[in-house]
Amino acid sequence: MPVFIMYEFKSLDNGRFGKVQRRMFYLSSLGLFLDGYDLSIITMAMLVIPSQLHLGFYEKIYVDTSSFIGMLIGAPVLGRLSDMIGRKRIFGLDLLFFVVFAITAGLSGNFYELFISRLLMGFGIGGDYPISSTMMSEFSPKNSRGRLLLGMVGMYWLGAFISAVMNYIFVIFTDFWRYTFIIGGIIALPLILLRLKVPESPRWLASKGKIGDAESVLKDISGVSDVEKSSKTVKRVHGFYFTLIFVVAAWFIFDVAAYGLGFYYPLIFSELGFRDNFRSIAEISMIISIGGMLGYVIALPVADKIGRRFLTIFGFFVMTLLLSLGSIIKISGIASVPFYFLFVLFEQWVGAVTLFYPTELFATDVRSTVQGIATAASRAGAILGIVIFPFYPVFHSLLVFAVASFIGLIIAIFMAPETNRKSLEQNVEMYTNKNPKL
Repeated sequence: MPVFIMYEFKSLDNGRFGKVQRRMFYLSSLGLFLDGYDLSIITMAMLVIPSQLHLGFYEKIYVDTSSFIGMLIGAPVLGRLSDMIGRKRIFGLDLLFFVVFAITAGLSGNFYELFISRLLMGFGIGGDYPISSTMMSEFSPKNSRGRLLLGMVGMYWLGAFISAVMNYIFVIFTDFWRYTFIIGGIIALPLILLRLKVPESPRWLASKGKIGDAESVLKDISGVSDVEKSSKTVKRVHGFYFTLIFVVAAWFIFDVAAYGLGFYYPLIFSELGFRDNFRSIAEISMIISIGGMLGYVIALPVADKIGRRFLTIFGFFVMTLLLSLGSIIKISGIASVPFYFLFVLFEQWVGAVTLFYPTELFATDVRSTVQGIATAASRAGAILGIVIFPFYPVFHSLLVFAVASFIGLIIAIFMAPETNRKSLEQNVEMYTNKNPKL
C-alpha cells in the first residue's frame, strides 16, 4: 500500500480571495460556460438536423450522444495527464479541441462529419471538467471554496441561456444550427490564449517535490511562501474506495435523470403544446436556463454554511418528488414551463456538488484522475438517460427518472461526506487516507 507525504498550504486555505484566484475563477468557469452552451445548443438543433442531413433513427441517437461519448474518453485521459504532467499544460489544450471541432461541426455535410466533429469536441470538453474543477479547488480558500465551486459550475447555465439566445436570433435561417455551432468555437478562442498565462497549481508542484516552484507561486498569490510539510504521513485505506464508489455512483445517477430530461427539453415542449414553434421553444429554453442560474444564486450563500451533504440530499429529494408528481399529474402546455423551471432550480444543487466532490476528497497526486473517472461515469449516465428517453412517452420517462433520483437519494443519505470549511488536506485525511501506525 503506497505511503506518501502531505503538505499544508495555510496562506491559500486561510487567505483572501485575491487577484490570481479571481482570474482562475473566471477562466475555469468559462470552460463550464462552453459546456453549457454546446450541450444546450445541440438540443434545439436536433429538431431540424435529422431531416436536413437525412439521419435515420439510430444515426440521430449517435449524434445526440456523440459529445458525451467523447467526454467519456477525454475526461479520464486528460484528467490522468493533468496529474502526471501538470494542470497548466492541459488547461488550454483541452479547449483547442472545442474550437476546431465546434467549427467543423457547423460545416458538416453528412452524418459522419457531424458525428466525428462532435465526438472530438466532446473529448476536449470532457478533459476540461477534471482540470478546471481541480484548479479551482486547489487555489480556493477553504471558507469560500464551496461557493466558488458552485459559482463555477453555475456558469454552465449561463452558457445554456446564451445558447437559447443564439437559437432565437438565428432560427430565422433554416440551417440556423450551423451559425450557432461555429459561434461557440469562436467564443472559445480567446479563452485558450488567456489560460496559457495562469500559474501552475502549487499543490501539484509540491506533490512532485518541486517545493521551490510551489513557494514561488504562493508568494505571487499571497506574498507568503509557506509550503509546510505535514507531520503526518498517510496511506490509502478502505475509505478511499468507499468514497470513490460514492462520487462515481452519485454523479452517474444524477446525470441519468438530469440529461435524460435536459437534453430533450425542446422536444418535450414541442410535444407538450409548442410543436414547430421554434421561437417559443427558444424563449422557454431561456426561462429554464434562468431557473438553473437561480438555483445557484440560492445555493451560493449557504454552500459554506449548511454544507455539501445537505445540498446533495435535499436536491435528490426534490428531484424525486417533482418527477414522481409530474409522471402522475401529466402537466402539459404552458403549465409545464414552471414545473421544469422548478425542477432545474433544485436539481442543480445536486449537479454542482457531485461535479466538484472528487476535487475536495482525494489527494493531489490522484485528484484530477479521480475527477476524470467520475466525469466519465457521469457521461455514461447521461448517455443512458438520453438513450432511454426516446423509447418511452414523456410521462413514463419522468417515472423512470424519478426512480433513478430516489436511488441517488438513498446513496447520498448513507454515503455523502461533508467537506465544508475544511482544507483539501483535512478532507483527504478524513475520508480517503489515514495515519499509519508507525
